[in-house]
Amino acid sequence: MNLTDLTQVLDERSHAAIEQATHRARLHGVRLKVRARRRRRIAAWATTGVAVAAAVTFVLPGVRPDLTPTPAVSPSSTPTIEGFPEYANGARVVAARSVPLSTRQVEVTVVPTTLDLVIFTRCDGVDEDITVERTVRVDGRLVTDGRCHDGSLRPADWAGLGVTVGQPATVVLTITGAYRAGDAGEMAVPVPERGEIGIAIGERMPFDRFPLPPRPAGTLTPLTQTDLPAGCSEALCQNAIILRSDPQDPTRPVSRELTWPTLTSIDMVSQTPGLLRVRVAGVQVAVGEWWDYQATGTGTYGDTDGQWKSDFDLDLHRGDRVRIEVVPEHVTGAWQVVLITAVGDGG
Repeated sequence: MNLTDLTQVLDERSHAAIEQATHRARLHGVRLKVRARRRRRIAAWATTGVAVAAAVTFVLPGVRPDLTPTPAVSPSSTPTIEGFPEYANGARVVAARSVPLSTRQVEVTVVPTTLDLVIFTRCDGVDEDITVERTVRVDGRLVTDGRCHDGSLRPADWAGLGVTVGQPATVVLTITGAYRAGDAGEMAVPVPERGEIGIAIGERMPFDRFPLPPRPAGTLTPLTQTDLPAGCSEALCQNAIILRSDPQDPTRPVSRELTWPTLTSIDMVSQTPGLLRVRVAGVQVAVGEWWDYQATGTGTYGDTDGQWKSDFDLDLHRGDRVRIEVVPEHVTGAWQVVLITAVGDGG
C-alpha cells in the first residue's frame, strides 16, 4: 500500500468522499454518515497491494493469541488461485472465483473451519482513468462499498454477519457503477466490458505456519530513507508523536507518557514481518500487521469526534496524562508509530 492508496482507504472507511462539502449543512451530514459507517464497519479495513504474496492488513481490535515467533519459509514461487496468491495477509485462500468485469457480479461459497477469515477482492484490467465501484456482501449483509480495487477486508464480527463454523457462507461482490474523473469533476460512464473481477476467502494461519518471503540479503532499507506515514516528516509534522523501536532490541515494548492531544490518525510502518499493538491508557486501539519486508505503511483513525469512546469505551480529554505503549510481536527489524495530532495540538 502506497501513501495514495492509504489515503483512499481511509477516505473509503470514513465515508468522507473525495468531494468536500461547500456549506455547513453538508458537512453535518457527512459527519453523521461517518459515525454510522464506522459503527457498522469498525473492523473492516481495506488494503491494496494484494498482488504480492504478503501484503499489509489492518484490523481493530484484531486480538489473537500469542504465537511462537518462528516463521515458516516461503516456497520459491507463490502459487495462485483464480488470480489470487494462495498465501496473503496471514491467510491461506480456501475458495476463490474470477469472472469478466462485464458480468458485474461474482460470488464464492465457503464452509469455514474458523471465523478468523479474510475477504480478498480483485478488479483488474480497467482503464486507469475509470473508477469502478462495488459492494461486498456476506449472506446478503453489506460489509463494505466503494472503489473496486485489489485489496482485502477482515471483518471482526463474522458471527454478526450470520457466519457459522461448518455452515456454508456466500460472499458476493457486485459492481454498482463506474465513473471517470476529469477537470469538470466526476462523470458516470458505462461499466467497462474489458477487465476482470474476483473474490476469495482466506482462513488465517498461526504466524509460525505462514510462509513468509525470505529475508532480503544485506541491510534492510532504513526507515529514515522512507517517507513517514501520512506524508509526514519531523519537519513537516512538528506536532506528530513518534515512537520508534529500540535499535538494540526491536522486540522491546516502547512507551511514552504525555499530555493528551486530539489525534487525527495513527500511522505505522515496519521493516519486517510482525505485529505492532498500539495501546492508549491500557486499551488496544490499533494493530498493524506486516507479512513481508516492503516497509509499507498502514494506519487508522484517531479519537476525533469522540469515536474512541463509542468504539473502545475510551473517553479521553485534552490535558489528561496518558500513557501510550507499542507492543511489538515477531518483528526482527526497525519500526515506528506516528500519531498525528490535530492542528494546534502536540504531545
